[in-house]
Amino acid sequence: MTRVLFFAYPMYADFEIAHTLFFLRKLGKACVVTATIDGETVESLGGIVTNPGLAIADANPNDYDLILISGGDGVSQVLEDNRIQNFLREANSIQKPIAAICASATLLGKAGLLKGNIFTCTPNTYEVFKDVFADAEYTGERLEVRDSLITAKGTAFPEFTLAVMDQLQLWRNDEQRESARLFCKGEV
Repeated sequence: MTRVLFFAYPMYADFEIAHTLFFLRKLGKACVVTATIDGETVESLGGIVTNPGLAIADANPNDYDLILISGGDGVSQVLEDNRIQNFLREANSIQKPIAAICASATLLGKAGLLKGNIFTCTPNTYEVFKDVFADAEYTGERLEVRDSLITAKGTAFPEFTLAVMDQLQLWRNDEQRESARLFCKGEV
């Protein structure tokens, strides 16, 4: 069974990853485990109270096939926390795929994972957090996939969802993938 670790923090943008979580569970039959910095409940931008299964320091990247992180207004609350930085570095060192949409790219930058790499996020996130992206190349594209890192603009829900499912090879066939793309774009 595919296992995904979803890292949640206060004021994460639930809408940015809703399609991804839906398709991971519905079509991919993935087990999604939620972690927070301290193992305590957090609330999303949309008011969803999220009860984690564990604290990030207690998570072992070897136990998961992919790390998923949403953007959100609260990223600055966890940006300087060594627990998430250490976890991301460890996951990257063993080449675990990490999918970060919108403001969560800052966590990758702070952990040093974007050095010498291209990435994307919303232009505002890039401007506000330029210092954590100093050694990386911002493209402004909707989606960037480089090795085991996926980054996306906060509005690139369809592309992000497809990239995550592609990375995990969870589609039955091309028709299923295309149906999901149309669903995410609201064209079904």
